[in-house]
Amino acid sequence: MAFARTIFGDVDPSTLGVVDCHDHLIRVGAGEVYIDGDHQLDSVEKAIEEGGYFAEASKKWSPNGGTVVDMCPINCGRDLNKLAEVTKAVDGLQVIAATGFHREHVYLETQSHWINRYDVDKVAELVIADIREGIDKNDYSGPIVERTPYKAGVIKVGTAYGKITKFERKCMEAAAIAAIETGCPINTHTTYGTCGLEQAEGFLELGVPANQIAIGHIQRNADVYYLEQILKLGVYLEIDGTNRIKYQPDSNRMMELRAFYEDGFADRILLGTDSGKRGYQKAYGATSGVDYNPAVDGPRMVDEGFDREYIDKLLMKNAQEFFTFKKEG
Repeated sequence: MAFARTIFGDVDPSTLGVVDCHDHLIRVGAGEVYIDGDHQLDSVEKAIEEGGYFAEASKKWSPNGGTVVDMCPINCGRDLNKLAEVTKAVDGLQVIAATGFHREHVYLETQSHWINRYDVDKVAELVIADIREGIDKNDYSGPIVERTPYKAGVIKVGTAYGKITKFERKCMEAAAIAAIETGCPINTHTTYGTCGLEQAEGFLELGVPANQIAIGHIQRNADVYYLEQILKLGVYLEIDGTNRIKYQPDSNRMMELRAFYEDGFADRILLGTDSGKRGYQKAYGATSGVDYNPAVDGPRMVDEGFDREYIDKLLMKNAQEFFTFKKEG
């Protein structure tokens, strides 16, 4: 039977409802928080409030509510017990948790990091265990590993601005091994929209099926020609970064989404918000938050005359297909 893997078990993908394909509800520390304290999302109460906004907005599109894909990867501040507490408290909310890796930059000093000390097969084993056995309570911050019952349902990989470092290539190789072994999808981080094409080509060369790959944050490079070169490889694009006026207006994302529809790529576009800072979430006082796709983007697309079937694909159906595991069990 086809399934997506949430933290509370495998579910029929059609029950995911609206899917926020890249976001953050809980982050309890690690490198990103060290670099910028605004990334600290350690309050269960605030996460419940934020998740509630998303669930309520999602219910206007689907009776199942919605699913947040929490893209905090290995050794980056995961706390699955807190994330489970949030999910239990919000009616109409499901959560898919991530394993995998961020860009090298957020691990601070990496010469001594265990990713560099272990061979790639051993790194891949840890990713596979997150998917099949349960995510480590201690977020692989070591040395003791204590499995929670909450399994990962997506693999993250991040790369640097304008390059893929040696450390990041090793992470890509480990992610590819795990994806091929388990059928788990890969959703990536690109820095300012760079190296998306190289990520897609790299994973394909490593043997990952195109329909298991989504290239993320890619809207930051608002060059439709470039973005469609990636789509022509058969992979998905994940469009997020909502309401980031300091980078570009939301009209750029609408332009991209319209172009993809007109050019025949309607089935392989995913939406997220990546509201991974306190300054991006309503619960901490921001004017927009995790609910942006169903609360703002959906109604805007209706107002702008987008095809309703396409809107449903963007908010729900494409992601329900993408987060379906490509292997049984």
